Amino acid sequence: MKRLMVLFACMGAMILAGCGGKEEPAETKKPVTMEEVKKEAGEAAQTAEAYTRQQMDEYRQKVQAKLEDYDKKLDEMRTKAEKMKKEARAEMDQQITELRKKREEAAKELEKMQSASGKAWEDMKTGLDSALEEMDKAYQQAASRFK
Repeated sequence: MKRLMVLFACMGAMILAGCGGKEEPAETKKPVTMEEVKKEAGEAAQTAEAYTRQQMDEYRQKVQAKLEDYDKKLDEMRTKAEKMKKEARAEMDQQITELRKKREEAAKELEKMQSASGKAWEDMKTGLDSALEEMDKAYQQAASRFK
């Protein structure tokens, strides 16, 4: 029995000795070169530019759809004006002319935006958003006046 206990004690000591293991050498880090930094910075700049272009394209499509919808609304307004009496028609024609002018100004701003980039694009977007909002308000006022 003593032999068995001594045997177990020896086996336990060997197992514990094996568990301690040796430490692995620390990974040696390779220094970063200027070329790698330039490459990564270039890739980041290209990614940012691609993202901005994507945002611009999505915004342009949204505004273009809004302008097309606005054209339809103005055509409907023109159709209603043709059925009105002379004085009311003249007033509505004047409103439609002013609304078309606002629409054309917004379209010109959208066209200018195509060549803008970065901060200039953001500034122009803010201006165009404001112009579209003003155009919507003017349309709502004119439409409510002639219902």
